[in-house]
Amino acid sequence: MEISIEIQNLTKYYGKKQALSEVNLTIPQGMFGLLGPNGAGKTTLMKVLTTLLEKTGGGVKICGVPVENSRQIRNMTGYLPQDFSMYGNMSAYEALDYLAVLSGMSKSERKERVPQMLEKVNLLEKRKTKVKSMSGGMKRRLGIAQAIIHDPKVIIVDEPTAGLDPEERVRFRNLLCEIAKDRIVLLSTHIVGDIEATCENIAVLNQGKICFDGRVAELLALVEGKVYSAEIAAVELEKVKEKYMVTGILTTGSTANVKIIADEKPFPQAKPVQPDVEDAYMYLMHTE
Repeated sequence: MEISIEIQNLTKYYGKKQALSEVNLTIPQGMFGLLGPNGAGKTTLMKVLTTLLEKTGGGVKICGVPVENSRQIRNMTGYLPQDFSMYGNMSAYEALDYLAVLSGMSKSERKERVPQMLEKVNLLEKRKTKVKSMSGGMKRRLGIAQAIIHDPKVIIVDEPTAGLDPEERVRFRNLLCEIAKDRIVLLSTHIVGDIEATCENIAVLNQGKICFDGRVAELLALVEGKVYSAEIAAVELEKVKEKYMVTGILTTGSTANVKIIADEKPFPQAKPVQPDVEDAYMYLMHTE
């Protein structure tokens, strides 16, 4: 079985409002990042892929299976939504076991798989802890455990690190990379750092349309030779922001070190610097 997601001319309307417009995308095995601002249509796309929403037009196949075959699709996909919540008064073990029941697993299967999944997400020692007492990062890891308990070929996670502290964010990203070794992990987020740290292939969705699809290196190439750093007087900062796209500011007393995207050298003291994904993303959003 080829592990891939094929999306062709996908459209989705909510009444007269178009949420997705002619989306074409091929997602291969491994970590794939879907980047875009809030309201870009990312969650709508995730819900179409997981059969939670019906598409208006176009075609979607997951591992060769049309998305209309909802039972098959749900058997081969796992989903961690942005607003994921569990049963607060249950322990981690009880909650995961109950969700495994809902997915149709037998008692013998659950007895084997539930401890395995808790260990995989580093929660086995917390199996008796009530869900409501867990940190945000622990709840997210428990969410991943429920998404992979039936060993799906595709994992879809929507804004998984929002609200997590830096340590939990890194731990969660590492977990996703480990899971992606033999399946697709589609990571949807507006946090550029999560994409930069984990994904080689990315797509950028804006206002329901794909405005970039390719490798991270290709995205960075969009701003090669266009990113500068300079020290300016702090009182000049507002003027500079009006004239140029500023992607970074560090103010120290009466001076400010700014990072600027410009087609030409903005002023004499500016020095060219290597772009990062956030620079390229900001440039892309601005040109869009």
